[in-house]
Amino acid sequence: MPFPRLARIAAILLVAAAPASAETDDHSRAREALRAGRILPLEQIVAKAKADFGGEVLDVELEDERAGLRYELKLMATDGRILKLEYDAATGALVHVKGRKRHNEEQR
Repeated sequence: MPFPRLARIAAILLVAAAPASAETDDHSRAREALRAGRILPLEQIVAKAKADFGGEVLDVELEDERAGLRYELKLMATDGRILKLEYDAATGALVHVKGRKRHNEEQR
């Protein structure tokens, strides 16, 4: 039975291009933060992003920033734009949006 799209995204989040020991440390750190209630579940953040912007989530990362843990999502909006969304992992607040203009908007 194939993984649902969200499960694949979660797997991508947990499998990084870092050495195996770093992968294990990152994975454990993320699971512990979730269990301790320091971050919201990824599913909740993805649902919020889709409700606010529509489209499909292409990639997800959990980053440790000075201000705390952040979920970074790359999303293809319904109008075809690629957006990079940054959410506070603890509160779910949208912290930053970076997006590319559609091709036809750049020519205007």
